Amino acid sequence: MVAHILQLKLRLLGNGFKRSTGQLVAVIIGGLYALGMVVLLSGASWATAEQNPFPGQLTIIIGSAVVLGWAVIPPLLTGVDLTLEPARFVHFGIDTKVLAPALVLAGFISVPAVLTFLGLLGASMMWRLDPAVLALAMVSTVATAIMAVLVCQYLTIMATALRSKRRFRELTFALLFLLLVSLGPLLSSVFAAAESIADWINPISAVLAYTPLGAFAALPGALATGNMAQLALCAVLGVVYLVGLYLLLVRATGAATVAPPAQQRAATARGLGFFKLLPATPTGAVAARSLTYWFKDPRYALSILMVPMLPLIFWFAGRQSGEYTMMFALGPLIGILMGFAISADVSYDNTAFALHVLTGVSGKADRAGRVMACFAIGIFPLLLAATLPAILSDQLWRLPSDLGLSLAAFLVSLGVSSVVSARYTYAVPLPGENPMKTPPGNGLRVALTQMGTMGFMAVLLIPVIIPAVISWTTQSQVAGFIALGIGLLLGVGMLIGGVHLGGKWFDRRQSELMQAVMINR
Repeated sequence: MVAHILQLKLRLLGNGFKRSTGQLVAVIIGGLYALGMVVLLSGASWATAEQNPFPGQLTIIIGSAVVLGWAVIPPLLTGVDLTLEPARFVHFGIDTKVLAPALVLAGFISVPAVLTFLGLLGASMMWRLDPAVLALAMVSTVATAIMAVLVCQYLTIMATALRSKRRFRELTFALLFLLLVSLGPLLSSVFAAAESIADWINPISAVLAYTPLGAFAALPGALATGNMAQLALCAVLGVVYLVGLYLLLVRATGAATVAPPAQQRAATARGLGFFKLLPATPTGAVAARSLTYWFKDPRYALSILMVPMLPLIFWFAGRQSGEYTMMFALGPLIGILMGFAISADVSYDNTAFALHVLTGVSGKADRAGRVMACFAIGIFPLLLAATLPAILSDQLWRLPSDLGLSLAAFLVSLGVSSVVSARYTYAVPLPGENPMKTPPGNGLRVALTQMGTMGFMAVLLIPVIIPAVISWTTQSQVAGFIALGIGLLLGVGMLIGGVHLGGKWFDRRQSELMQAVMINR
């Protein structure tokens, strides 16, 4: 039975490459890139074996990072291949003691698993000067890879029921997104505070060596330094962790094959929400629906989460360099990002776009309603970002130019996005999917569309940028008020023009837009 499941996994893996030529090409390019990185890592480990002062600590940190990555990224962030999840075998009556090891072995039959194993094997080349330690490092590599796959499979089974709940998916995405965005500034602050690499690598590796993340990875370093007590303790802990995790996986597999799949109950609606607050007009209805999406659809959370994260990132960067000039760019940057967020509104609607088509909503009402929703969400943080840096730095003369450029960026981006979303659609994560998922097959089209839109926005802002730069360099309030006036006139004009032109294209292309969003392209 184990052999049959492994053959099934191999066949599924092969069939996955045959779905589309574009997907196959993308997998090949990505695999070659990852393989090249593995080769570079192996070469660097081999070449620096004689000069590396921290081989034991680096091995622990690399191994721990791999296990942690497998524990977090596939189960919670990107998703895993669920074609062989335990619940699919519920009708076959396979003994758990047979199914569990078969699924564990099948977990190694994937491109990420193979690349992970090769990467760990390449990193072990830093021990090439001592054959005995190198042999132990290769054994610990196998054990670390098994630990990573077991952790991934166990957490995947345990999170399957939770992932069916929308609130859990949204909370997980928000936490992971905030962690990923803030990881760089946090690490840079830690490294800057440390006087040398030993100040942080030694204590971190010393703790990780006794955890499930780095117990096996600590074995080569302990043998190389002659610390037999640590070698024995880490070996025992690693075996205990591995056996305990396997038993937990067997138990979870057995429960998944007999327990019914989790059913998510629909939430009970209370009141009319934004539909009660906004006028009973086509524009008001579209705005109310868009506001509901902004607060409940995690795909829009990227834009909202970036608003508080950008000041933190810029503040961390300024703290490292002692220069906080980047804070003055917050207003225009937030304006562009928030306005650009509605460029994929029609694509995000998916089948719900039929409501706009079947009810006969005019293009102008559709464009205006979506703009109203985004404006209501973005105007308050935009004003704070445009004014607080100048106020806190006691440079009040900057207020007119900063406000002018920020408002112009927001209004212009709203106008341009109103046109772009009515003319171009592209594949996006479907409702309920991971917001960071990248649909295959149209990456180039998405990149070109977004780059072209951003570039066009930048060109349109040139009449405001020129007096704003003059105001910043000469500290001229006159130039600042000129930038404010031009920014308001240009922004309002582009917004009205974008809603008008986008509405015309919307009316003309409703059938094409409906067809595009139905097949998500």
